[in-house]
Amino acid sequence: MLENKKISEDGGAEDPRHHTPNTRARRRMRVAFVADDLYPGYGGQAAATEGHIEALLARGHEVRALAGTEKSPAGPPPGVRVTRLPAWRPGGKQTQLALPRRSAIAEMVTWAEVLQVNTPTPLALRALQAVRRADVPAVMGFHTQEESMTLHFERLRPLVSRVLHAWYTFLYRHPDCLVAPTPFAARLAASYTSRPVHVVSNGLRLPHRDPGSRERAANLRGRHLAGDKFLLAHVGRLSHEKRPLDLLDIAAALAARRRDFRLLISGAGPLRQPLERRRKELGLEEVVSFLGYVPETEKQDLLEASDLFLMPSPTELQSIATLEAMARGCAVIALRSATSAVCDMVRQAGCGLCYEADDLERAARAVDGLLQDPERLRRLQRNAGRTARAHDVHESGRRLEEIYASLLAPATAARREKPDERTDL
Repeated sequence: MLENKKISEDGGAEDPRHHTPNTRARRRMRVAFVADDLYPGYGGQAAATEGHIEALLARGHEVRALAGTEKSPAGPPPGVRVTRLPAWRPGGKQTQLALPRRSAIAEMVTWAEVLQVNTPTPLALRALQAVRRADVPAVMGFHTQEESMTLHFERLRPLVSRVLHAWYTFLYRHPDCLVAPTPFAARLAASYTSRPVHVVSNGLRLPHRDPGSRERAANLRGRHLAGDKFLLAHVGRLSHEKRPLDLLDIAAALAARRRDFRLLISGAGPLRQPLERRRKELGLEEVVSFLGYVPETEKQDLLEASDLFLMPSPTELQSIATLEAMARGCAVIALRSATSAVCDMVRQAGCGLCYEADDLERAARAVDGLLQDPERLRRLQRNAGRTARAHDVHESGRRLEEIYASLLAPATAARREKPDERTDL
């Protein structure tokens, strides 16, 4: 599915569709974000949207958002108005679908100078159709993979994949351009559309280390290691598409070689009980602990205390969780997968190791070798921290600002291509 296009290191690309605009914003802009789940929302899309909104606010722009209703909504930053729509979240799935209410969309479009849509849903289509009629430029974030969606299905997977591919191909014709978090994601996005695709990191709120955070991390490490030497961590949703069961198989193979480590798994999801049963079967109660969902501060303390971060997910367009671990100085052990950007990021940063899905014993041997070489481990940890700093969310805000300004430039607005009218549903 992926097109073989080379993406340049600065986020541009040799293909003209990936041109990086150089136009700088010269005035305050009114930017509207549309996403079915937001504040708090699930996953990387919501985290990226919320971070980008904060970065744009810091640069002096006005921001509003249109999102689905949440059972326990979180408050947006001061000055951001969120309009809520009725929404449905099927079962325990991560995906939420908001009702595309025409009046709410029209109000947002009337106010906005630029619209950014971040979820590929019916709400996105209606919003994109509305801004096209109003001649308001639209940007679409690329945050969803077919593979991560179809993993929820078994026998219906081929059919669901065909339907999703057709939907994405149809939907991604509508915006003026797309933004994707990594070169890998940009190549994937370009396989659906001829629209320009720009690389803009999902962004990180870089950690501020203070004496209090260091003390909390030291206390956490002391509680869980109990005299042992190495702390391994994973943060993520405990669901089938993330392959968390691999964590236990790697831990079991590593425990057969050494017992001076602990693996802490943070996150909630439908596989929590199966994981606990598997831990008991493998006799790993003293080696592996499940922390459940942890608040943001505790999550950052966990990463600060850890030596290695394990990422077994096979479908990641970037992985904010991995970047957060890198920002806290964790070396990374990641699954090598053709549908994930993580291993490429780890390899290019020189901050960890990648393993094959069908050889978890070898993965454990690689981890064991790394733990036996503390000088190499420290080097990988330093590389991780240095790479993560390049993903400062404020830099992502600056890149988005440039893209919006280029779309608002008179010459660009005059020649902005519109999709064929026949693409309307």
